[in-house]
Amino acid sequence: MRFRRKKIDRIPDDPNRPKTRLDYDFNDDRKLSRSFDKDLAKGAFEFLKPHKLLFFAAMVLWIMTSALGLAEPWLTKIAIDDGIRKLDAAMLTRVCILILAVYLLRWGIQYCQSLTFTSLGQKVTNSIRIRLFEHIQHQSLGFFKSYPAGSFISRIMGDVNAINRMITNGAVHVIVDFGTAIVVFFIMWRLNRTLTLWLLLTVPMIVAATLILRRFVRQINRETRRKNAAVIANMSENVAGVRVVKSFVREKAGLQNFRRAGKNLLKTQMRAVVIGGSYSIVVDFISLFGMMLVLIIGAREISMQRLTLGGFIAFLGYIGRFFNPVRSVSQYFNTMQAAMAGAERIFGILNYPPEIQDRPGAEELTEVKGHVQFRDVTFGYEDDKDVIKGVSIEAMPGQTVALVGSTGAGKTTLINLLSRQYDVRGGSIELDGKDIRDITCRSLRSAMGVVLQDAFLFPGSIMENIRYGRLDAADEEVIRAAEFVGAHEFITAMPRGYDTDVREGASRLSTGQKQLISFARALIADPAILVLDEATSSVDTKTEKLIQYGLAQLFRDRTCFVVAHRLSTIASADLICVVEDGRIVV
Repeated sequence: MRFRRKKIDRIPDDPNRPKTRLDYDFNDDRKLSRSFDKDLAKGAFEFLKPHKLLFFAAMVLWIMTSALGLAEPWLTKIAIDDGIRKLDAAMLTRVCILILAVYLLRWGIQYCQSLTFTSLGQKVTNSIRIRLFEHIQHQSLGFFKSYPAGSFISRIMGDVNAINRMITNGAVHVIVDFGTAIVVFFIMWRLNRTLTLWLLLTVPMIVAATLILRRFVRQINRETRRKNAAVIANMSENVAGVRVVKSFVREKAGLQNFRRAGKNLLKTQMRAVVIGGSYSIVVDFISLFGMMLVLIIGAREISMQRLTLGGFIAFLGYIGRFFNPVRSVSQYFNTMQAAMAGAERIFGILNYPPEIQDRPGAEELTEVKGHVQFRDVTFGYEDDKDVIKGVSIEAMPGQTVALVGSTGAGKTTLINLLSRQYDVRGGSIELDGKDIRDITCRSLRSAMGVVLQDAFLFPGSIMENIRYGRLDAADEEVIRAAEFVGAHEFITAMPRGYDTDVREGASRLSTGQKQLISFARALIADPAILVLDEATSSVDTKTEKLIQYGLAQLFRDRTCFVVAHRLSTIASADLICVVEDGRIVV
């Protein structure tokens, strides 16, 4: 029985994907030399471009809200000077109605503004996460072996939120608040120039406090994110290795390590709270100092009849509207420092190019015969140490090649080189006479089916897990593939059959049964080249006998590479290669 092969088209580049030229090391957690990096900020704001209309709408709504807020103190001035002092009840009534109308209108616009900002923030966050996840998905195998999974999770979740706050909230705040502060200044200048000039003395104090503290804020935010990633990595690694933890009774040691990481994070977070709180206290003290100046000098201005009571009350109202934007603009720099720390880590990944990429002019595979040649292949994970040394193997179409040898001899490395998870250092690997480096990675790997020693099943039903090999496979094809490898019997014996959720049924699936499902998954993809990397080591002898016929059919008309120790698995191989210390010795 043969399964239809399907050509998988190359995924086109996303035209909306931000293009950046930032040069930040993925794993660089050193101190920063600059408190503001325009390249980082520009790169972050690139994610806003696809949503610029929504951003513009949010800006307009924010401006309208701020403008209506500025009208309230002035209307209060009119109510006092023209209504109360002149005992004009009609005027007072009209102004009160107008104040109520302004308040209700402002409330409605503020509600729409909140919805718009929330929508904008969620869309920007989603765009960054998708872009980041896509880039991680395209990284080569060595990338994932070098860095803990917790680091990726921390960056995709926490660091992205920091950038989002800078783009959506911070950017709009600083633009609108800066404009609001200028407008309020001119209004206060019109009310009383003397009070305005005295109040301006406090602005340099706030600016100085911001400049002094922002370096510490960014540094502590950077350290917080790094230690948060360590906590997530610690948790994910302990969950992933829970069987080892329990086997060696290391729950207590794992808890101690997690507590240590959590304690380090807590210390850093408390330092961040202290620094942030110190800044707020300083700004509030300066604002209070400004208010005291206005009260003292304002009383003199009223006594000298250079300021009305209504004007003075309005001026007091505008003080809050002046200091709030100034405080917000200052605090935005703190938000910027946190976002810069997150942006460095995000662009550290986005700037990390995949080690394995298609060469210019790389060809798509159309028809694969399966003629594989290793020509004097040399490879090493480290520059000064080779683990594969001058290996030459030739597999004709339809042949089965068995790779045997001790653990660490280089068998799995040869398999990874064949699927171009790594590039050879010397020599070449050819498929149907073409160097695999001249073939697109996607079409090369689509021509191969790989069954690993550890059968990994994705969340979902058994049907979906088998169909993962070819997403357009019909249910009947999935069932035939399961029958072919001997998995149909135990699947149908389950209450929900092929609809059994592997998460719910994981406890009922043995290691061998999971491996049979992975066999069916590889079979339904109908690859021209099949790779079994210790794939039968988890299958008991009885189960292995049941699938021997299926394996024989699976091997038919395919070039197969089998890494195994069992004699029964390699007995029918056309070529047996003994690998020792990175060399073929037999």
